[in-house]
This record gives sequence, structure tokens and C-alpha cells, in this order.
Amino acid sequence: MSGRPVRSALPRARLGESPRLDAATGTLSWVDLVAGRLWQADARPDADEPLTAPTLLAEFPGELGCAVRAGERGDWLLALDGVVLRWSPGTAPEHATVTAVPEPDPGRARLNDGAVDPLGRLWVGSIGHRRPLEPVARLHLITPGRPAAVLLDGMLAANGIGWSPDGTRAYVVDTGHRRIHRLRLDRDGLAQPDGAPLPVRRGAPDGLAVDDEGCLWVALWDAAEVVRLAPDGTELHRVEMPCSRPTACAFVGPHLVVTTATVEGEDASGWTYTLDVGVGGPAAHRALLPASG
Repeated sequence: MSGRPVRSALPRARLGESPRLDAATGTLSWVDLVAGRLWQADARPDADEPLTAPTLLAEFPGELGCAVRAGERGDWLLALDGVVLRWSPGTAPEHATVTAVPEPDPGRARLNDGAVDPLGRLWVGSIGHRRPLEPVARLHLITPGRPAAVLLDGMLAANGIGWSPDGTRAYVVDTGHRRIHRLRLDRDGLAQPDGAPLPVRRGAPDGLAVDDEGCLWVALWDAAEVVRLAPDGTELHRVEMPCSRPTACAFVGPHLVVTTATVEGEDASGWTYTLDVGVGGPAAHRALLPASG
């Protein structure tokens, strides 16, 4: 494990988030949340430079919390402001259609980070607009053909989401409370709390990725670090980042991809970095779409 961050060839973002590896296309996607931009790059797990050929896929009018692939045709589900949109590549952003409205009050909260579980359902969190943060954030479950459901409530900022290698446990970050919720999933995909949340004592946990050994890699906002935690919260390793606000993580083979936010006066901020960490992690699941889609 070298643990040395290397700046990739990807463009600088105002607020890079939601890196997701798609195995079917061999690409990594990510968003610039504040700018509403959806990006994609070629992903090469066996190469020294694992990310190349970045392409701007679309720019949307609003804050783009996350983007995930959906269906066999490679459509997208996008968390934009308070709604979840379905968008098809090659069409104009204004042609995206609303599939769910988890946060209907535009003055209360917007959608934030999200990920797809092994059953093809979208989990997406929210964050309140007011500062200091209020406990109005929620974790939503979006299932095709069903109303959106709330899995967690009373959060300050629902953020990174990941699953254990066997798919039976979910991890969900609450950035504001500086903790990581653990949920146990049964065979029907129903989620129940699984022990006390894991505390994060340094920095504010943001996005996370779970590796093939079941350990969590967590980006620590305002701490200039990424930390590796065991499933019980034991700290195993820390990586120092060259900027104060790493935001999210994903795996491309043995490379951990870390997005960051631009901070005034920090020339190293806003870029995407890769680290050879000696362990891999799974590609993202694709979301299911209604049968008519």
C-alpha cells in the first residue's frame, strides 16, 4: 500500500462527488455537484494511470447530488435538487423525466449522495439548506413501481453509502453528526439498525467506499485525509491528502479514486486523485427501471 495520492488527468471540479465505476462500459462517472455537471472517463484498473479521456456528458440546471447508471441501455438516475430524474445519453438535459420526488419542499432540503444496492434499488440521502445544519435530512429508498420510502430520518447530512461484500450490511454516513450508521438487510432487502453508529472523531465523514475485505474507506472533509476503518470502526490506516476537503471514494482495481472540493487558496484542491492501496473494491450496481422502461 503506497498511500501516495497522485493527481489524475480529470478536470478540476468546484465540488467533485459521486465517483462510480461501471463494469459494463469500463468507465468511471462522477459529478461536479455545484456546477450540475455529469462527467465520465475511461477506467483502466491495470494501468499506472487508471483514469483517462474525460468527457462532459451533460450539464443540468441545479445541484447534482449524484448520478447512477440504470437499466441495460445505460440510462441515468440523477439526484437533482429535490427530485430523482431519469436521463438518456444523447438527449438534452431538459428531456430528463421525473421518477421520484423524495424532497418536495425546495426550501427544506435537497438530495445529496446516493448509490444502488445489490437489489438494484437507489438509496439517496438529503441535506438541509439552512446553516447551521438542522436535523431534517433523510435517507430515501427508491424502488421501481413503489413510492419512495424513508429508511433514516433526523439526520444532519445524509452522505456516503456502501455495502458489505456479502450485501447484508449497509453503511450510511451522517456528515453533520460525524458518524456512520450500520444497517442489516434481510433476504427481502428490509433494513434494520445493526448496532450503534460508528463515530468519526477527526474531520467530517463525507463519501465512502467499501473494499473487497469489507473495510470502509472514508473521505474526511476538513481533515485532509482518507481513513480506512474495519467494520467495527477500528482505524486501520490513514492517508494524507494534499487538500483539506476530500469528498468521496471509489475503486478502480487496486486504485482508490478520491474526489475533492475546490477551496480558495488551495491549488491542489478540486482535483481527482488516485492511490494504489493494494486492495480492490466492487464496481457500482446499476439501478433497476420499471418494466415498461
